Amino acid sequence: EDEENDKRPFKCILDVGLQTTAAGHRMWGALKGAVDGGLHIPHTNKKFPGFKASEEKGAEAEYDAEAHKEKIFGGSVKDYMEMLAEEDPTKYEAHFSKYIAGDIDGEKLEDMYTEAHSKIREDPEHELAEKKGITHTRGEENQFTSSDGTEHVRSKKITLEQRRAKVAAKIAAAQAKLLAAGEDEDEDE
Repeated sequence: EDEENDKRPFKCILDVGLQTTAAGHRMWGALKGAVDGGLHIPHTNKKFPGFKASEEKGAEAEYDAEAHKEKIFGGSVKDYMEMLAEEDPTKYEAHFSKYIAGDIDGEKLEDMYTEAHSKIREDPEHELAEKKGITHTRGEENQFTSSDGTEHVRSKKITLEQRRAKVAAKIAAAQAKLLAAGEDEDEDE
């Protein structure tokens, strides 16, 4: 039984909204992390990776926590990395270029995640990144130029009157084209 001096965990309700609740979805990994972090969130293990429903009626279902742990620590990514490195090295280099630059292969993937988890536990406060101070100036028509030298084309929103005038011009052009085609047929006869 609970003693009265024990701390009760903070109770939360998981609201997935329009998110698909498929088995093995990454959302369940976030739920598992929140529960492991000390939050009380009512849930079952049915959607977690590693859960196997009972094949016979009345038998107990199985939950393999090791399979879930492997998924959290990037086991599936490791398998994909190794398969891709063997079968298509150019695709491997394209997909995992940042891992290669950081000298991280499939064997070091679990260590990377373990280190990330320990850093989060040390200081869980989120630090906002500094703003880059890039400004944007509108040029001709739909052209934008940024202070870092990049140029972008963005469509400008038009008013209702402008849209109606644009549609009327298209209709008039189509009618003129049809009249011209009709006159050409009359001359041919």
